[in-house]
Amino acid sequence: MYESFLYHPDTGFKTGLTAQEIDNAVKDKRSLLWIDVLDIDDIDIDLLSSVFNLHPLTVEDFIMPNARPKLEKFSDYLLLIIFSLESSPNNNGNHGKIKANELDCCLGKNFLVTYHNNPINPLAVCKDKIKKQSPIIMQGTDMLLYFILDSCIDSYFPIIQEFDNLVDDMSDELFRDPNQKTLQKIYNLKNDVMHLKRTIGPQADVIGLMTRGDFELIPPANIAYFRNITDNLIRLNDIVGTSRDIITGAMEAYVSVISNKLNEIMKTLTVIATIMMPLTLIASIYGMNFKYMPEIESRYGYPAVIIFMVVIMVSMLVYFKRKKWM
Repeated sequence: MYESFLYHPDTGFKTGLTAQEIDNAVKDKRSLLWIDVLDIDDIDIDLLSSVFNLHPLTVEDFIMPNARPKLEKFSDYLLLIIFSLESSPNNNGNHGKIKANELDCCLGKNFLVTYHNNPINPLAVCKDKIKKQSPIIMQGTDMLLYFILDSCIDSYFPIIQEFDNLVDDMSDELFRDPNQKTLQKIYNLKNDVMHLKRTIGPQADVIGLMTRGDFELIPPANIAYFRNITDNLIRLNDIVGTSRDIITGAMEAYVSVISNKLNEIMKTLTVIATIMMPLTLIASIYGMNFKYMPEIESRYGYPAVIIFMVVIMVSMLVYFKRKKWM
């Protein structure tokens, strides 16, 4: 299933092209054609192979998911694979797992083919602009690719900002009242930040290759636009790198905080056990079943022993306080 957009200086904008019209548009060098393919099927494969003359390896990249961004040059087109990000809310409506949607782009002299398995919101925004007679398709297929890439990268910023806020909230919770849920948050954020690093960093490198002037399909006058995308990706990668450092430190801080909390508990229990030791000793002595124990027959023996225990307990508490052991 695909959507088609055509601009020709003589006929203007047109959408919903037939296979024959697409073939004619590719052969007409004055035409500017964008084909967006969603969920490819055999008919789409035949169209891409016969009309656009895409290499079998390119079609294979369309069909098989790719793990990393890449840029590859063929005889009459460039293959660019990037990823668009989206954050799916969880059951509570809060921040959920960050998901990357692969977007494959084939840039030709007068055509642009994009392919994706799942709907991508930045692409929908670009389509709406074209349908509203936006001039973005009139400026050439390389600039159309720029607008698509720019929309995808711009959609990163709110996701990265939300992620950065979650990292800050996790850091506050870590030193306020850490628990098992805090540890789960740290692990979830760690997985997300590794996913972001694997996505954003290589994309900056790949799009950076497009700014070196090695590809005739990107005129020198338009290289600055792609350099702007690279700069944004580098900035995003720095933000993610900072978050990764915070999360790594949070893992160590969590262990330290929990260890300190356990030490405080053990110290409290040790103080209690230490105070109880002499009291237990006294109670044990007077609990022995000997016949001749002078204190047993004393009228004031019981209150005397209780008072003696209280004095010992208070003395020990005062001593521990002065030593700052509690």
